[in-house]
Amino acid sequence: MKTKSFLLILSFVTILAGLTMAQTNSQYDLIIINARIIDGTGNPWFRGSIAIKAGRTVKVGRIENEAATQTIDAHNQIVAPGFIDVHTHVEDIYNLPSAENFIRMGVTSLITGNCGGSAVDIGKFLGQIKQKPIAVNLGTLIAHGSVRASVVGLDDRAPTPEEQAKMDALVDKGMKDGAVGLSTGLIYVPGTYAKTDEVVELAKVASGYGGIYASHIRDEGNDVVAAIKEAIDIGEEANMPVEISHFKILSKHLWGQSPETIGLVEDARKRGLTVTVDQYAYTASSTSLDVRLPNWAVAGGRAEGRKRIADPAMREKSSRR
Repeated sequence: MKTKSFLLILSFVTILAGLTMAQTNSQYDLIIINARIIDGTGNPWFRGSIAIKAGRTVKVGRIENEAATQTIDAHNQIVAPGFIDVHTHVEDIYNLPSAENFIRMGVTSLITGNCGGSAVDIGKFLGQIKQKPIAVNLGTLIAHGSVRASVVGLDDRAPTPEEQAKMDALVDKGMKDGAVGLSTGLIYVPGTYAKTDEVVELAKVASGYGGIYASHIRDEGNDVVAAIKEAIDIGEEANMPVEISHFKILSKHLWGQSPETIGLVEDARKRGLTVTVDQYAYTASSTSLDVRLPNWAVAGGRAEGRKRIADPAMREKSSRR
């Protein structure tokens, strides 16, 4: 018997504890026996078997004296539903349709379009699956940064009323085409140039379709408290769930203040707003170096930023900020 348990993933199958359904035929396509079952409900694992018919789990628990086309002996390994990764950046997923890096970790469903960056034409993006099937389930947010760039460009300014209306229309179409919500990357160009009211208006559009608001907040360092409050305020004004990405305190001198930031989330939940967070389990982040520059220095995009950096007077100004 193996001394180490490995994860056996059931792709595209939802396991529910104690699920039994009336069977018109006792013949199953597949039975997995001798499994340690984790059903995803938060309950402890339990020993049992799983019966599958026509691609769906139809019975979980004790399955005796019933036939199946195929039987797999789990040999006391863990069987669980496929994991859902709610924070990915896989706009290029159709170039890697096997998604082996995710599948090998037990991830079978992905949400992309995070941090303010996504396809703008959501219908076209999701529609590619008809020509290029992929090995995972895929959902996407429609991203404020990408929408803003397509309408306003990368300039450090507020949108005109006409531009705001165009952005509203793009988010509306994206939600109709299957987006699951609106994302922002308020630390990145051009999202960083948006005022809160601009985001609230777009969030209200997404909220009308039952969408969520997922945000890489405006600041994860010295102003992290204000940034968390802004994300929560947007959710409350738009009447929609909030997901805060990369929940952390970046500035070392503020370490130890997590009770305050967590308290903001808990207080919002007490008021009835659904607020959740995601957090990576390592002590480094992955982003672009231009986030270390002042917002004004990178207005207009990286090409303009390079020009400013090459200007000695601008470099001196930047060093004083």
